[in-house]
Amino acid sequence: MRLQQINFEALKTFQIAAQSLSFTQAAQRLHITQSAVSQQIRSLEQGLGFALFIRKSRSLRLTEQGQILLDCVNRSFADIYQTLKQLQGENHALHINCLPSLALQWLMPRLSDFHLAHRDIVVKLKAEFQALDREVMQNQQIDLGIRYDPHPFNPDAAEVILDEYLIAVATPDYLAQHPAFAQAQSLAGVTLLHDAMPWIGAPAYIEWQTYLEQFKPQWLDGISGIEFNLSSLAISAALNHQGVAIGRSALVLDELLSGRLVNVFDVVVKSKANYKLLYPHHAHADVEVFTQWLQQQTQYFAQQRLHYFTQQQVKYLTASSSLGNG
Repeated sequence: MRLQQINFEALKTFQIAAQSLSFTQAAQRLHITQSAVSQQIRSLEQGLGFALFIRKSRSLRLTEQGQILLDCVNRSFADIYQTLKQLQGENHALHINCLPSLALQWLMPRLSDFHLAHRDIVVKLKAEFQALDREVMQNQQIDLGIRYDPHPFNPDAAEVILDEYLIAVATPDYLAQHPAFAQAQSLAGVTLLHDAMPWIGAPAYIEWQTYLEQFKPQWLDGISGIEFNLSSLAISAALNHQGVAIGRSALVLDELLSGRLVNVFDVVVKSKANYKLLYPHHAHADVEVFTQWLQQQTQYFAQQRLHYFTQQQVKYLTASSSLGNG
């Protein structure tokens, strides 16, 4: 291959592989096979006349020439993209579709930081419950979707960005009025607050059931209470001394840190569901920028959560994998 024959696609494949240092991850992001990534990299190296990667049995590392080329490719692609945006005369809006409670309690408070760091990217956040797949996202021009569910996923179309823990939360005033419950002695007189649909098709009372199966199975017969169509509403009811909610850590950690809510039993139960980032086939550069920012935010949150759990000496309990009705 002559140098003049090296194409944009090969350089883009190299960039993605070099950023992740994984041909497997590069293949997932580019929606091609791992063998296709390997072939493109080999052809590129043959055309250039030098190796770009040091290949080991379980890892990749850039050569000195590979690092120099990556720096150049990153700068060049960024310049091309910004030039195209300027020629278009307007910013491309980045359409994010997120579950309402996560959007309200977790994502929205962090978006101003993204805006300050990337003023040229216009973010349009829409909160919805609807099921998403690649066809829906493409038809509705959704760039990224964030969903919470327990089901297997296609790694070519989604990635897990955050696991989740369930926490029984209430106000200190409510617990003072129900001392037997606070001591894990009795459920009598206590109102349980439920998210009626944490994910599409979720069994009734699934989050309280998951929690009590691990912590207090003898209370399962008293699992009824008030149901809300948003987890945020259940949390709001708890904040207004109306009962005890099962909070997901991403939705209640700020309230726990402030002391407005407390972890009633100093127990957390691993949820059967997690947060997934969904994306369609063809993603523009702004999607990659937002994805990297979101991954940084979830990693920082996970560290913050771990620090809180450690500080509070919480007890970890693990739910079974069964998704049967409650």
